[in-house]
Order: sequence, then C-alpha cells, then structure tokens
Amino acid sequence: MTDSSPKVKLPRNFVRQGQQVPVDIYAKNGVLLLKKGHYVLTDAQRDRLGRMGHGDSEEVAARLERERLERAAQREKDAQQLRSSANPLQEMAFLQRRAEGVLLHGLAVRDLSASLMDMADNLIALSRRHPDGVLASVFLLPFQDIGSAHSVHVAAILAVLGLRLGLSDEELRPLLGAALSMNLAITGLLNQLATQKEALDLPQQEAMFAHPVLASALLREAGVEDEHWHRLVVQHHERQDGEGYPLGLAGDEIEADALLLQMVDLVCACVHQPQPQLPAQVLGSLFRGELGRFPSQHVSLLVKELGVYPPGSFVRLASNEVAVVTHRGDKTNQPRVAALRKLDGPPYVDPLPRDTRQSAYQVLEPAPAAASAIKPTYLYRLWYKP
Repeated sequence: MTDSSPKVKLPRNFVRQGQQVPVDIYAKNGVLLLKKGHYVLTDAQRDRLGRMGHGDSEEVAARLERERLERAAQREKDAQQLRSSANPLQEMAFLQRRAEGVLLHGLAVRDLSASLMDMADNLIALSRRHPDGVLASVFLLPFQDIGSAHSVHVAAILAVLGLRLGLSDEELRPLLGAALSMNLAITGLLNQLATQKEALDLPQQEAMFAHPVLASALLREAGVEDEHWHRLVVQHHERQDGEGYPLGLAGDEIEADALLLQMVDLVCACVHQPQPQLPAQVLGSLFRGELGRFPSQHVSLLVKELGVYPPGSFVRLASNEVAVVTHRGDKTNQPRVAALRKLDGPPYVDPLPRDTRQSAYQVLEPAPAAASAIKPTYLYRLWYKP
C-alpha cells in the first residue's frame, strides 16, 4: 500500500520500542511499513523504522506540537510543585528522582537537552533561596542510584559556588549542565561499580576512559550546542600535570571551570564512595593537597563556602552532644547546629539549637551520621522556611 500525500522523515526518537506508533509509517517510496497504533516490538524494528520511516507531514507536525505542549505543561507542573514546597530538602529529593529518570535513559528521553537545562535552572533558583539547604542535601539525602545522585550533588555544590562567584544564570547554566551530564555515558556503570568488589575489567576501563568524549557526542545528538558545556564535559578528567584523560591536556590547555568541576566531582566521590569519608575529613585532605593539585583559588572557594563542617554533616560538641550542621556560620569552624542527643543517651524529642561560638558548645570534631541514631528524614524540617 502506498500514500501520495506529502511525507517527512520521522524525527529521532519518534519511534520507541514497546509503544504504539503515533502515525502511519511509510518508506521513502510511499510503501506502508507500519500502521498507526501498532506496537514497536524489538530494537531492530525500532532502528529500521527510525532509519527508513516517513510520515504524513501534517500528522507528524501535529504530533510533535502536542508533545511539545505536554512537555511544557509537565515542566510547569514540576516547577509549581517545587515552588509550593518551602523545604529545600524535599525539593532536592524531587530533583534527585527526576535526574535518575533522565540520566539513566539518556537519548531515550524526549528533549534531553531541555530536561537538563530545566534541572539546572531549578538548581539555580533553589540555590538562591536556600543555599544551606541545597548543600545539606548533598550530605544528608538518601539515594538508591549513585550514578545520577552523584551528578546532582556536584551540580548542587557548583550552583552555590557559582552564586558566590557572582556568575549570571547564563554563565551558570553550561557549568551545571556539564555537571549533570558529564557521566551520561556511564550512569549505569557507576551504579554497577558501587557494589562491585572486583577491579574494573577491560571493557569497564575502556568505557571509563571514553566516557567524557562519548557524553559530549550524546549531548550533540540531543541538540546541545553550547561549546563551553561540551569542553567542560570532555575535560572534566584532565589534570594540570598532563596525566589526565582522554586528551592528556595540561596547564592552560584546560578550562578553569573544568578544573573546578573536577575538584567538586572528586570531593563528592570521596564522601559517597563505598568506604565514605566524613565531609570535614575530605575538605581537610583537599586543603592539604592530598587529593591532587587544584588551583588554590578553587580550593579556598570551596572550603570557605562549605565551611569546615558543611550543612548536612554531623559533629560532636564540647557538651558531649551529637549535632547536625544546619547552616554555615560567620566563621568556617563555627556553623549553626542543632543538637540531637548526648553520646550516651537517646535522641531528643526535638533538635536543640546550639551556639557553637560559646565554649560550652564549640565543635570538637566531625561525627559519622550513625552517631545521630536517627533517620535523616527526621531532620528535613530543620531547613523549613514558611
């Protein structure tokens, strides 16, 4: 069967496995390949239809417009949900779940570029309203998917740092977009490695080495045209001494923002690795140069902005209490905290604010989250803002 009405090549991702096709699909010569409403059953069938498929130009245009309006409505609904919440921890938990759906599926996500930009914009807006809550989410929120959660953690910290640097939204977007998408090619592999006890096998090593370039290629396929974004993704594992990958760049060949991205990437990895380190310990190692060589201004910026004891981390006070850091203080070693329990006692009914500027409540040392003896969700209300 043929159809003589005007045809147009089907856009990428118009045909999806396991779903009904939204229009009649024809070959270039007008022969009907698949009737509207029939299911695409296999990867091979999807690929064949994607290569050869054409559809009625008016029907395809109408379908694309409808999907565009549906995506816009969903983004507005998501934005309203974020705006209606006055709790940054809950907002970040929502963003973390959204990132899981986007990053694990890559090019299968309709309008991947717009989804990444929308998440970046949400992070920028949230960081302006609740910077301490955004930082606390990095160290406090539970997660199941480390591959996507890690990217959100890095982007969240960079959003707060970018605001301190006075970057405009236009300058921040490619930096946050790069943080969210730098591991686009290996999100699933990172989840696998989180529980893998054996050393990386050869295919895994090759995937890790290639992932910056492959992520950039995937972003181009998704329509990302910002060259600064691409350079940051490609360079986020390059090192100033030339020992990085995949291009072996050195010194001034590497974008300054790529080094900032790499530094925050490393700090988040240390905090959430299988044998995690306490945030204060990681920042101390970074400051002493034990995590590698980074521009001194980047290191100073991160330590000063997060503080010695970042929001969302736990500390032991001179009062022999375990407390959670809620907000940064005027001095990096004097954060605002809420005491949760005596070390030898049960949790308090309500967290108790403590002034760490007083000698009786000064911070003595960082503490593991387990020392609080409570679930992290119990603490979300500490960042509530009516």
